[in-house]
Amino acid sequence: MPKRRYADLHVKVTDGGSHPELLIKMAKHLGFSLIAISTEDPYKLKDLTAAKDIGRSLGIDVALRLDLKSSNPNELKNYLRKLRRSVEIVGVYCSNVAVARMAARDRRVDITFYNPENVLSILDEGQVSLLAESGHCVEVNFTDLLHVGLDKQAKVLWNYSLMFKRVARKGMPLIISSGASNIIDMRTPRELSALAFLLLDEDKEKLARDMVSTIPMKLVQVNREKLSPYFVQPGVKVVNEW
Repeated sequence: MPKRRYADLHVKVTDGGSHPELLIKMAKHLGFSLIAISTEDPYKLKDLTAAKDIGRSLGIDVALRLDLKSSNPNELKNYLRKLRRSVEIVGVYCSNVAVARMAARDRRVDITFYNPENVLSILDEGQVSLLAESGHCVEVNFTDLLHVGLDKQAKVLWNYSLMFKRVARKGMPLIISSGASNIIDMRTPRELSALAFLLLDEDKEKLARDMVSTIPMKLVQVNREKLSPYFVQPGVKVVNEW
């Protein structure tokens, strides 16, 4: 049986966080085969391309991710039109119902993520049905638990547990990421999958591991194929030009 390969698709580059090279080195040390380096600033995407070279030198695959935090659907559409082909992964933070609905319908979006305190009101049955049709991944970030007070941790866990069950019933892809911007907040694949297992039913151990391995790995693989100049549509590509 081939060795399972792990991925953390949300390692954030911020002004106050660790340098990208340190984040990549830590990911390698923790046992990841692939990480996605993310930014919320479209103007910093070019600065992140060097991260791919750093990853190659260290023997770890690095993908680029853009997180869009738009306040209205029109702004989100504009960003997607301009930037979709600049990165391997597009994540959308669904801060309100209007943005969430638009993101769920648009196939240029790969991942949606939410505020754990109000996730149940936004990721309702209508949102889940739209996401199920589009095939988007729903993401939970480990740092959502690290950076809240003890009085709120129980609520965050409860909300995410209900969300996981709501999404899993539809057979939708779920992923667990660190959401870390500092090396101290990064976690091993085992720790991330342990959180997934905690949020799922007791018989979902394999699914919990898949959330940090096969599901995110497949997402990056499929998107890289779509970004290839030889891609025509799913299942069709240019093999040879006359």
